Amino acid sequence: MVKNAKKYRSADILQLFLSLAILAVIGVASGFTFVKIDLTEEKRHTLTPATTEMLESLDDAVFVRCYLHGDFPAKFKRLEKAVRERLDEFDDYSGGGVEYEFIDVYESDDEKTINETQEAIYEEGLRFTRIAYEENGVRKFQNIWPGAIMTYKGKSVAVQLFKSENPEPTDEMINTSINNIEYEFTSKLRMLLWGDRPKIAILEGHGELPPVEMADFEMTLREEYDIERVKLKDQVDALTEKYEDVRYRALKYDLLIVAKPDSTFSRKDKLLIDQYVMNGGRVLWMIDPIQTDLDSLRENQQTLANTNDIGLYDMLFDYGVRLNRNLIIDYQCAPILLDGGPMGNQRNMQLQNWYFSPVVVPSQEVHPIAANLDPIHFDFTSSIDTVAGDPGVISTVLLQTSKLSLERKAPVRVTPGIVSLDIDYFRDGDSKSFPLAVLLEGEFISNFKDRLIDTLKNDPGFAYREMSRPTRQIVISDGDIARNKVSNTKDGLMPMPLGFDRYAQRVVYDNKEFLLNAVNYLLDDSELISIRSRTIELRKLDSATVKENRSIIQLANVVLPLAVIAVLGFVLTYLRKRQFS
Repeated sequence: MVKNAKKYRSADILQLFLSLAILAVIGVASGFTFVKIDLTEEKRHTLTPATTEMLESLDDAVFVRCYLHGDFPAKFKRLEKAVRERLDEFDDYSGGGVEYEFIDVYESDDEKTINETQEAIYEEGLRFTRIAYEENGVRKFQNIWPGAIMTYKGKSVAVQLFKSENPEPTDEMINTSINNIEYEFTSKLRMLLWGDRPKIAILEGHGELPPVEMADFEMTLREEYDIERVKLKDQVDALTEKYEDVRYRALKYDLLIVAKPDSTFSRKDKLLIDQYVMNGGRVLWMIDPIQTDLDSLRENQQTLANTNDIGLYDMLFDYGVRLNRNLIIDYQCAPILLDGGPMGNQRNMQLQNWYFSPVVVPSQEVHPIAANLDPIHFDFTSSIDTVAGDPGVISTVLLQTSKLSLERKAPVRVTPGIVSLDIDYFRDGDSKSFPLAVLLEGEFISNFKDRLIDTLKNDPGFAYREMSRPTRQIVISDGDIARNKVSNTKDGLMPMPLGFDRYAQRVVYDNKEFLLNAVNYLLDDSELISIRSRTIELRKLDSATVKENRSIIQLANVVLPLAVIAVLGFVLTYLRKRQFS
């Protein structure tokens, strides 16, 4: 009996030392190898391959000073915790190359020190957010700095982690900010790694969208790219430039944006754009094939939509798309507020389906540009046909209407009476899906082939090119896709966010995200698309259910774990006694 006891005791001691040895080996190995298992459905704790590749390629330390720290509401504490976790991941994947610290701007009791700190980080590009909250029944306001300053090789850039003018952020706003943490840090780190930022030209001079109506899209682009508004004016050096001892012209801009022109392009301006494309230039076309007079619609309750003759359709046809002169009406559309007649001494304003404003739900499988996006809003748009001609050009339809869509060929009478149509009208008609946005990739043939005079064709200063270098273009049959609404305030015109819906009083449509993805793809920044398009679902508790079952939930969270531990302890004790008695 004593011999058996000694035998069991020796086995237990051996087992103990073996367990300690295994744990020690695992501990030492974990210091050299980073391993993490992400069991969440959307892989919220896993960085995208583009981010990990960038972090692994760092050849110097990145230092991050984050100012989202201090005594503030729990919502922002959740955001702070998420930022810490993400920076820890950055540090792990970079092999210890990311250092960070969290700073409380208001930690000091000296008002002068606080003001100097605020001025310093403001000068570096960071902006504060004024929030409102309740404390002991008293409404209070507080300024916080939800952002960071990232430094790499002596260069610094501001990273804004929360972007909202709403003083009382919702859980959805905080969750959106958490979703964007990786994108915000990665996009700014890329800026530090790049050195020179890509240049984008926004075309002017042909009735394009004014700056105030493109403000939201343009301001967002300025965070990553250098933007310049350009007028061609028949100037040969407007988009390209010629260097000595170089046969062809060089690009002055990496991307050209053409947004809703309404006047005819001269032959020379067309030639300048054509040669910009031939030399490898990328173009984002947003064109209205049909022109609609909205002022006439508001005043006379009707208008006639006619062809928008801008002189570009033959050139786009040669590149691979035909913009049809029609208007698409779609049963899947945005609402409009119309007068339904008198209601007492007031007017009966009602929301109706405005079929001239298709709402497109992007297909997730078509292309990364359209992946994981919310619906996109169009306004008085036309259909696009791809032209199967040049084998060197690949076309991909990015966006198309629902299957309950019909076309009306120009001229089209536009009246509010269209809201009276029901779903049977679309089902009984020749309804189908119509492409509204097409990606073109490959080597394009010049629109001026066999049409340019020999004097200009042989001019070495002009350096005409008949076949393009490999390049990309995106054609969208609606100029309003980039148009943000404008509010007329006492301080002047105030641009509203792109995708903002007046009736919902919030951003509903993903127009801006789609256009940003399009720009990123055209400029070979495809990795940013995968980072921006990832979404993390906010799984909120049902407040009514929680309130109704409050006692049961508390019991399950407090008593149940203790009961499980007690039962396990009893079972293990019983088994041990049975084994050794």
